[in-house]
Amino acid sequence: MVSRLWTRPLPPDLAAFATNPTHLRLEPALLVVSCERTRQRLSHELGGLPPYRDRIHLTLVPARGPAETLTLLADRFPGGWKYRLAVPEVVGRRWLLETLVHVILLEVANQSAGDISTDLPAWLIAGLAGRLQTLAEEELLFPPPSDPGAPVAIRRTLVERKRYDPLVRVRPILQDKGPLSWQELCWPGVQGADGPDTDRYRASAELMVHELLRLPKGPQHLAGFVTHRARFLNWQAAFLDVFQDHFPRLLDVEKWWALQLALYERGDPQSPAPLPNSWAALQETVRVPAEVRTSSAELPQFTTNLTLQTVIREWDWSAQRQALTACLVRLESLRASVPWEAQVVAAAYVQTLRAYLEQRPRAEVSTPAAGLTRPSLIRLLRDTLQQLDALDAEVAARLQPPSSAAGRAGSSARPAAAAKARPAP
Repeated sequence: MVSRLWTRPLPPDLAAFATNPTHLRLEPALLVVSCERTRQRLSHELGGLPPYRDRIHLTLVPARGPAETLTLLADRFPGGWKYRLAVPEVVGRRWLLETLVHVILLEVANQSAGDISTDLPAWLIAGLAGRLQTLAEEELLFPPPSDPGAPVAIRRTLVERKRYDPLVRVRPILQDKGPLSWQELCWPGVQGADGPDTDRYRASAELMVHELLRLPKGPQHLAGFVTHRARFLNWQAAFLDVFQDHFPRLLDVEKWWALQLALYERGDPQSPAPLPNSWAALQETVRVPAEVRTSSAELPQFTTNLTLQTVIREWDWSAQRQALTACLVRLESLRASVPWEAQVVAAAYVQTLRAYLEQRPRAEVSTPAAGLTRPSLIRLLRDTLQQLDALDAEVAARLQPPSSAAGRAGSSARPAAAAKARPAP
């Protein structure tokens, strides 16, 4: 629920900030939409959130300055919790988004709490808010009509992006000031460390959330961290309980974070366009080394690199599984050292191969009826090969110059109609 106490003309200094790109003038009707869209986007990023149980009441109050903070109160009643949030009518976009993320996650965490409200780490709030601001700010926060007395006009905004880069805003900050350690993220503002309202802390927290989401079942683990927070005395114990498959101890979290920072500094070039050798390395990674021989009694005649499509079409399932699993390991190692666009394509390769490896045993039959293959296996092979063909075509299009790439592909082909490929040891 959003309400406004009263309305009055803005002072001249606040009227100037109302049109500033970093600030926003709020209207009750539009703020309701922003709150609901923020929760929907959070649920999408975290793989799902439980539905609302308690009421959140936002009150628009007259702003006294451009840097006025937002006040959040959580009260316990016999029927549940009630949250009251005082929001200045002119507020910074980042402050508003962080506060909305905070109150939404707090409502989820307190659904299993007792008489005392839970606390959430500052890096989680700042990291998720920064991620939402980078990926979907134009869909979450929007200014009111320029003329309050006129009817609301429909204003269409077209956003065209080929791929999202969640770290596009934090890279300059991290390059200039450097990221924070795990201890500095856990204890902001202690012993001269950066506080949660500084750009360096927000950039480091956004990188932390980004890396946690990239872990296996990372979005589900972060959602479980929020929903199970009230069962533990502190958030560190809740974090270790949810991420126990990855981090048995807090020391393991600190080591993992130090490794992620080293990989980020090594494999994050500032050039917005990917380097040609990165795409060449990706193309080489998705090739399977194999020894070619004309018969089983002869020594290998030569060693070549086969495409994933050839392996799926011609090799038996046991050899396929071994070769594709090795290719997945190589792709995961490569993703940390290539630019963002190449990382997205490598992730698509990983997703395609993992889906094929998971579904192939279920679609495989030992003795098909009347010598026929199960239709589900045919569809799986067709869809997997089509996806790999599309990814190979995108990698080939990225290589420069295209003529030399085509020449290399033609020179590596050999007339081996009768040859058989065996996986290299």
